[in-house]
Amino acid sequence: MTMMYAWASTPDGQDPLPIVHFTTGQDGFEPTDDGRWAWRFGQAVHEGGWVPFSDFEGWSRPSEEWGAAYRCVDDMLAVSGPGACTGWYEGTLSAPADWVAAARTQQRVVLLTAPVRHPSEYGQAVEAGSAYALLVPLTLL
Repeated sequence: MTMMYAWASTPDGQDPLPIVHFTTGQDGFEPTDDGRWAWRFGQAVHEGGWVPFSDFEGWSRPSEEWGAAYRCVDDMLAVSGPGACTGWYEGTLSAPADWVAAARTQQRVVLLTAPVRHPSEYGQAVEAGSAYALLVPLTLL
């Protein structure tokens, strides 16, 4: 089973939206027949309606097919979407207080994913056109 990791962040500014960055470890990539490496979640991202990060108009509207729930008492996040993205993530988030406050205020979350191993690599993925985003309704429990 390929591990997926979730990283919480909250941008600066007034009324920020909470963000969750999804990354994979080394096992998130597999060799192709031509010797290159492919991201194991690439097909699911396309089937699940993720929108290229560069298409702000496309992902800035809340997705009706996705949902997320965050349970404050034990820091559990569950995210699910259509098709191959059913049960996209379920696990801890290590959400800081500012993320929880933004989530409580906004009741939605920006989800980011890319074939990267750490959120610090997202800039490179955006430049390469391989970063994806969604705006998803969020329920706090």
